[in-house]
Amino acid sequence: MYLQRIVMPSGSVSWTAFDTAGGTVTEIREFVLYLEARHYAPSTVKHYAKHVVRLGNYLGAFGKGFHELTAPEFDRFVQAVVRHGDRLDAEAALNIIPLHQEHIELSASLYNQILFAIKGFYQFLDMRLSSTIFAEAEKHRAYDGLDTYKPFLHHISGRKARRKSERRADKKARAAAAKRAADSRLLPEQVFRIIEAATLARDAFLVVILYTTGMRIGEARGLLHDDVRLDENVIWVTPRDLENRARVKSGRSRPIPVPDFIMRLYEDYVASDEYLPAFEAGSDYVFCNVQGGRIGRGLSEDNAYDIQDRLARKSGVDFTWHMFRHSHASEAIAQGYSLLDVADRLGHASPQITNSIYKHLFNAEYRKLRLRSHEDLAGRMDALRRQALTEEKLKWL
Repeated sequence: MYLQRIVMPSGSVSWTAFDTAGGTVTEIREFVLYLEARHYAPSTVKHYAKHVVRLGNYLGAFGKGFHELTAPEFDRFVQAVVRHGDRLDAEAALNIIPLHQEHIELSASLYNQILFAIKGFYQFLDMRLSSTIFAEAEKHRAYDGLDTYKPFLHHISGRKARRKSERRADKKARAAAAKRAADSRLLPEQVFRIIEAATLARDAFLVVILYTTGMRIGEARGLLHDDVRLDENVIWVTPRDLENRARVKSGRSRPIPVPDFIMRLYEDYVASDEYLPAFEAGSDYVFCNVQGGRIGRGLSEDNAYDIQDRLARKSGVDFTWHMFRHSHASEAIAQGYSLLDVADRLGHASPQITNSIYKHLFNAEYRKLRLRSHEDLAGRMDALRRQALTEEKLKWL
């Protein structure tokens, strides 16, 4: 079997699986629909479906079906993913897989992704087969006797996600980890270089928003003008079903207080000649097409990464959008914000998630680094605005 990308009439992307005879693998397609209905991230849906297809091909190489998977067989499958990767995406190349090989360690993130995908698939099948709605549904021929998979689900449900090991007792190791985190973040000077490289107000404002709020790029793409509360100095992150497929990962609304200069930049941006065509088109999006494509349409994911690549080339700073989120968290921690404050601002589902990512930063050694706050950026931006008014050197201001 193989995984196939589907583009819907609305422009959204989905996935299905076909067997070697060209027939749809119904269970995998319905698993994808199940994940999409529960608002899983598109990348998560893709990776989960890919691992299920790989599992089907792996079992097929030994003449087995999904219902014959055992816990030891699952462990061997994980090793096969590490060794052969993309070769498991197609059924034809599976005769190269040896039965016995030396064990290979894999990263916790890859193991967890595979574990969650396969557990989720079998839990879906359990729900599907126990439902009266699907009781009489015709099964794909590869899944005859599928209800016998339950012993595997019983064993695999006890598997726990892996965590990276650490030496908690080693104070020097923790301090070194914190220093590495500080060194890897974007410095205010780098952020300013990226802003200066922007030729559109939209792109410059997008950088400022990500750096000063810690939003995910998908959350910024989904911002509407109604979310910007000028009288409160607050920007709301709100989950919605939007045309540009922007999404809020946590599925929860949250307010993010912002400095005064952010609101000044917002007013400059929406009142600019650059944004005028989008305004006339009736766009509700803060970040939208202002020059090409359908004017006023919210930025797509591809648009966002095109902007990232362009700014990286022009500024000479090798960055990703997510680095602004980590930089914002680092700044907040260095300034004394608590774990709960940072978790709430970033929109994490629980403080434990924040702690697992940034725990090394909550210590005295890191806070002694005295990182500069966003006040430095505010001063530099105000200076640029005054320069633009007098010398007209920066078009986007």
